[in-house]
Amino acid sequence: MRPIESLTLIDRYTTVEGTLVSSRDIRIEGELRGTLQCEGAVHVAEGGRVDATVEAGAITVAGQLRGSITCRGKLHILRTGRVTGSITTNSLVIEEGGRCEGELAMGSALAEASLPSASRGNASAMLPESASTTLESTES
Repeated sequence: MRPIESLTLIDRYTTVEGTLVSSRDIRIEGELRGTLQCEGAVHVAEGGRVDATVEAGAITVAGQLRGSITCRGKLHILRTGRVTGSITTNSLVIEEGGRCEGELAMGSALAEASLPSASRGNASAMLPESASTTLESTES
């Protein structure tokens, strides 16, 4: 038997304000405001709200995520998910009904994330109920 990996849970009755740093996965069902640094995956559950500077290995959003977002892997926005802000990610998946609004930089832009925002492109996406999209970066 493999040991069960630990998971940080912010339940729906909890609000966290400040800086949270974790080397494990995090599931947010409540609220988080401030800064979140996670080496693993972040899952913002339906009903969860995050207003923060976020750095993570992977991010899945079923609730609301707003702020400066850096995702080293895949940012996956589920049908109930809403993401707003300055987004830097390797790949982006938006399910039917999901929303993504703000500045978007993908792929090699992770290395350029420290450049002033004027040098990066702007993107806004709001998918109709009948559409689904997957955006994957390809390194040349």
